[in-house]
Amino acid sequence: GKVNDANQGEYDEKHKKDTAYFNKQLANGFRMKEGKNKCNKFIGYFNGFFYKIFHCISCTRKSLYINHDKSKKITIKPNNNFLYEIDIYYSICVSDISRINFTGREGQQMDGKLIKGKVSIDKRFIRKKAVDGRIFGAFMEHLGDVIYNGIYNPSHPQANAEGFRSDVISLVKELHLTQIRYPGGNYICSYFWEDAVGPVEKRPVRADLAWRQTEPNTVGLAEFESWVKAVGSSLMMAVNLSTRGPVDAANLVEYCNYQGDTFYSSLRKLHGHEEPYGIRLWCVGNEVDGPWNIGTKKAEVYGWDAKEAAKAMRRMDEEIELVAVGSSGTQLDTYLEWDRTVLEETYDSFDYISLHRYMGMDSIEGNSTYDTSDIGDYLELAGRLERNIIDVAAACDYVKGRKHSNKTMYISLDEYNVINNEFKPNAPVRTEEETVKPWQIGPAGYTRGLSMGSTLLFGLSMIVLLRHSDRVRIACQSILINGGGGLVMCGKEGDAWVNGTYHIFRHCSLYGRGKVLEQRQEASTYDTSTCKNVSALDSVCIYHEDTAELDVFVVNKSKKFMEFSLDAACFGNLGLIEQLVVRSDSLSDHNSAVHKDVIRSVSRADIIEGDEGKCFRLEPYSWNVIRLKER
Repeated sequence: GKVNDANQGEYDEKHKKDTAYFNKQLANGFRMKEGKNKCNKFIGYFNGFFYKIFHCISCTRKSLYINHDKSKKITIKPNNNFLYEIDIYYSICVSDISRINFTGREGQQMDGKLIKGKVSIDKRFIRKKAVDGRIFGAFMEHLGDVIYNGIYNPSHPQANAEGFRSDVISLVKELHLTQIRYPGGNYICSYFWEDAVGPVEKRPVRADLAWRQTEPNTVGLAEFESWVKAVGSSLMMAVNLSTRGPVDAANLVEYCNYQGDTFYSSLRKLHGHEEPYGIRLWCVGNEVDGPWNIGTKKAEVYGWDAKEAAKAMRRMDEEIELVAVGSSGTQLDTYLEWDRTVLEETYDSFDYISLHRYMGMDSIEGNSTYDTSDIGDYLELAGRLERNIIDVAAACDYVKGRKHSNKTMYISLDEYNVINNEFKPNAPVRTEEETVKPWQIGPAGYTRGLSMGSTLLFGLSMIVLLRHSDRVRIACQSILINGGGGLVMCGKEGDAWVNGTYHIFRHCSLYGRGKVLEQRQEASTYDTSTCKNVSALDSVCIYHEDTAELDVFVVNKSKKFMEFSLDAACFGNLGLIEQLVVRSDSLSDHNSAVHKDVIRSVSRADIIEGDEGKCFRLEPYSWNVIRLKER
């Protein structure tokens, strides 16, 4: 029958009482089987329920229709996604109902059907070495309000005695970062480490040529190392090999790590640090191939300088590990040729070669190579990171073969992140307030939170990183605080908040430190603007031998619910610990200082009966961690 003003009114009081219940169903979907006890209450409100549905979607003008097939399966869905008004409403008898599926999530096909995904694993195919915990690191640079007005703000109500914000420290501690790379970045191309040590009042104020900002050196080596300890991490230091030389780098190692009474070690003691800092990881330069940098060098020149720097640095401390500068981006004409040439000189002197990747950055990806308005195309940028890792590993192995070496060169992915995509037409890139004016101290930059779409891309990147952890031994998310895509965000005033990527990184850091299982993956496919037969899921499985726990990291890249099954019979009886989910109602949703939990992590157990037995239902466009334990 047609719902009109007369019969809508009698349900108004019931609508008020059931608002929470119906909102829950609209957000999460539901299934109801035929049966008097299960259906009568629902059918008692059925006309009111339809009124609620149409009321909720009236703003989007999406029409619904009901299809009743011979099996009495009833599906509520958009009418081929066409947008037009409809004034026909239906009521249904109890005897007609077998199952109803509905969801109101934006951009999701509401056809009641579950697409399928399956992962098969075997306990015999577990990698021998566990994931190196150093892939759970981050990067901090003297850039914008990352340091000043970010982690350091003495005037903030939550500042501690050292001037560091305690709310930021608390959030960062939850990430369990293994190391934090510092102080740059492009910042080190004109960096004099001597300016950042000793009494603060005697430190010079410098013009930072990399970012055209004023650097007061209030936060220097000692202060930042203290902050790193406060968040429970360790320091990964970078040296300037763009405009300074090998001896300058060795002097810094002497200052930081030497126990004796030489000039620079004695200077450290004079500055109040009797014991060495003991920094183990060192980046010898940063993006020296980039034309944007001051002190850009040809590969042959950098390779020679880096080899000599390594020689000098290791004479001060034989236990340090060194990272050589790899190609700064696939967009450069020298991509991979730079890596080969540098490695020809440095292969025997270095332990790692760096790789940087910012997915979605126009200067790297190029707008012409993927459709920026297509979420499917955007999520496939994680595949470019994977190809990037494979390419650099191949360049390393080529040099290994040329040199007849038994040594394997590993990769340090010491800068990676996603660039925001809001999936809205004509979305502003930066407001006038977000445009940084030169020569400020700690200027506020881009503060808009990462969208749900960007959060999913970050999750896919973490899966790639875990999958290739046999070759990528060090990784640093960039940039940890603020910087446009920080895991933690904070303004000059107010409380700190987190992007959705914070939850994903924390999940990986907590549950990704085991051994990777080789796996076979099957899933429904879809097409994007530039790719065909794209898998609707990506995943990686981590096994923890000490606790007999199995963690399955999986992203549903589809706009449909997924019936996800895990073939792990070789593990015996697996019990569910929890299912962690990161999701939101729209791909354009993002967190902010006002709305901090739009994208959030929730714990649930969404188990359904599927064709493969008990399966997990994965929400559309969602990040999931399925945590299991052998019984």
